Amino acid sequence: MSSSILLSVDCLRSDHVGCYGYDRPTTPNIDSFATDATRYRFSYANCPGTRWAFQSIHTGVYAGQIDGLGIPSGYGEQVAERFRSAGHSTFGIAHNGFLSRDYGYDEGFDRWTGVADFDEADSLAVKAGKRVANAVDSDVLKRRLLRPAYSLVAGGDSSGEYRPPTTDADVVDRAVEWLRARQSVNDDYFAWIHFMDAHTPYGRYDDHLRAVRGDTDIDHVVAPNESDAVVHGEPPEQRVIDTYDACIRSVDEQLGRLLEVVDDDTAVAIIGDHGEEFGRYGDFHEASLYSSMTNVPIIVRAPGLEAGVVDDHFAQHVDVAPTLLAAADLPVPDQYVGEPLQRVTDRDLSTPTWYSLEAGHVGIQTDRWKVIQTDGERVGYEMDRTEREGDATAADAVPDERHAQLDAFERRLDADRVDGGTTTLERDDDLSASVEENLSDLGYLE
Repeated sequence: MSSSILLSVDCLRSDHVGCYGYDRPTTPNIDSFATDATRYRFSYANCPGTRWAFQSIHTGVYAGQIDGLGIPSGYGEQVAERFRSAGHSTFGIAHNGFLSRDYGYDEGFDRWTGVADFDEADSLAVKAGKRVANAVDSDVLKRRLLRPAYSLVAGGDSSGEYRPPTTDADVVDRAVEWLRARQSVNDDYFAWIHFMDAHTPYGRYDDHLRAVRGDTDIDHVVAPNESDAVVHGEPPEQRVIDTYDACIRSVDEQLGRLLEVVDDDTAVAIIGDHGEEFGRYGDFHEASLYSSMTNVPIIVRAPGLEAGVVDDHFAQHVDVAPTLLAAADLPVPDQYVGEPLQRVTDRDLSTPTWYSLEAGHVGIQTDRWKVIQTDGERVGYEMDRTEREGDATAADAVPDERHAQLDAFERRLDADRVDGGTTTLERDDDLSASVEENLSDLGYLE
């Protein structure tokens, strides 16, 4: 047996990562890791929104096969449970309400840390500020008075700029403690650590701003959708990109802290759960099957994969769990739809990549064509050299073969159902107070 770690970064576009060609120093630690790992040049999120992406990553099937959100109750084949059943210690930590006990993400983990476990770290002043804001109906008052006041008490730096009460530094502190304890007794383990600093509300990190833009002379943006700094169909304001890049570098700093304590023979996968939408295809942070959300980094260090290689075989989220299981010489469940990347030898870009979100929202992509279907309506695109969609074209301009493949994919989703996902995004009825509060802070609940 051997140990494995899954490091996932919320909202990480591959085109903002240095080793994927970005010209800003956003990810020095990830770039360094990639020199000793396999980086997949063409790498995709099959279900590109947090609530769907991790269903797919952890269960090994497409989110479109699962009824409801979260990990289906009693599923038993999620990657953490496969490791635990084989005798590994398991640890998971995520400060995101969608990745919580409410949605079943604690199943399979010996030790789980979710939003409820960070709750006590919030100061009384922050909690009081949130309650006042929730009681005020006026959007103008919230924007002009309460939001600046909340920013001041929510853990700002010396300049009074916003800093979330819980950051990736807090997550890594807990993860490092657990990892050191396991490694001190040579215990085989599986760990999943999720990073949130690149997700809104954006914290201000002046050191990282200096690194990516040379100074800190920007008007900090906490939530681009609330400040109209991102408008559908228009380029985003530069301060949004500067802030986003600085937040990615904050993630990278903490990811580097964690990698420093990980043994060299531990299998490690670094992935983005989805990208980020800055107005090209939709509103800010709008979940979709467009490349702004589907193109994410996948970088893996594992037995059977060459170090320092840029692999041109495409990789996708549904391959992550099989790859980590194979690295530990554990069997891959038959229902998993991906395959271990150690065994991928002939998958070129003409092979379809499949996408699914909610029912009726599916897609297919090859090296040349992409078809997205929403509620029965299809739109086609011809892909350009940057792996992005060109101008929309009539669906009938796409070869019939691709439509037939998408039809077959829909039939597969309907035929191979996974029952048991019951939790929905509903205020009061299904969600615990801590998860409801977190999802509200992240902008998912009004």
